[in-house]
Amino acid sequence: MTSSISGRVGGTIGGFAVSCVTTAGRITGRIGGNIFGADVDVRVDPRLGVITGRIGGVVIGKSVDIKFRPDRVWGRLGGTVIGNDVDISGTDRITGRCGGIVIGFDCNLMASHGSMTGRLGGGIFGKSVDIEISEDFPPIVSALTGCHHILLLQGHA
Repeated sequence: MTSSISGRVGGTIGGFAVSCVTTAGRITGRIGGNIFGADVDVRVDPRLGVITGRIGGVVIGKSVDIKFRPDRVWGRLGGTVIGNDVDISGTDRITGRCGGIVIGFDCNLMASHGSMTGRLGGGIFGKSVDIEISEDFPPIVSALTGCHHILLLQGHA
């Protein structure tokens, strides 16, 4: 089956588009624009509960090493030295933290009827989220795509 993760993280000014295609075992596409953006190419293995691959290019990009269950994703975007932890959980309401205690952001999202809305970060420095979510994976996997956007494109990674 093929579906998509598409929409926007952030507003008309200062936000970025999310445009990814999902299949039974892969997410590919782009977060951000043609100049300020990143390619997405990750493999999702529900049997093993892992998401691996790369967000961004070979030089300016981050490796993805994430574990997941239908109600939780946790792991690392980037390497051991220059990387960020990700730990979010939930099914309909998805919450958690991405990045560190000082340089990081909270996740507060609601998934309902094939879409996800909410906020990544706080009321002042955060970004609104309004995306259509994949039918191939649990909503938490689509939430992770939005978190990757902030970590990679907004300088938290």
